[in-house]
Amino acid sequence: MNQETIKKYNLDLYDKIEISGKYDIPKIYSVEYMPDDLLGFNYVTNTTDKSIGVHFFLDDYQIERIWNRPNFYIGKLKAFDCVLTPDFSLYSDMPKSMMIWNTYRSRLIGQLMQKAGIIVIPTVSWADETTFDFCFDGLPQESTLAISTIGVKQNQSKYKVWQSGVDEMIKRCRPKKLMIYGGKVDYQFPENIITKFYENKNISRLKRLGNGR
Repeated sequence: MNQETIKKYNLDLYDKIEISGKYDIPKIYSVEYMPDDLLGFNYVTNTTDKSIGVHFFLDDYQIERIWNRPNFYIGKLKAFDCVLTPDFSLYSDMPKSMMIWNTYRSRLIGQLMQKAGIIVIPTVSWADETTFDFCFDGLPQESTLAISTIGVKQNQSKYKVWQSGVDEMIKRCRPKKLMIYGGKVDYQFPENIITKFYENKNISRLKRLGNGR
């Protein structure tokens, strides 16, 4: 394999030892931390406030650049309070291989950020129950994890998929803290899990524009 191919797929950054599951998903280690506020990754180069965490709950086209230039963007992210792992999409109509690939990419970037000294909060994503075979691989036990409620509050079928994934995540990972981006939903989290909700500022910004402010 030539160096150009190795660089294209970030194979030079892959650690063959720090992996888990049958798909060799990179491991991320436990941390118990929650930031006061979150900023979207698409704004990291335009802000002077580095005292907040960075999230990737964005369209894939806005976060692909961290996969294409991981060392460059990780260098930028080191200045922030903490960073969530990239939320590469897992859509139920994707081929399974693509969903495994996106899970792998999210964990690898998270592992690289941890090695760079960043406080890393793993983002957990899933589609239907068939993704439970791999979507929790590489996640730490009894740690802080991050999830999103975007798109599930007004859609009952999507909510059921979301609920099923949250139930399975809690059973498998036993998180101590949960960061929940996108607002509250009708779900009873266990009392032993500390939860914190974060506003979807993109929606809030659109509402303000719609009201002429």
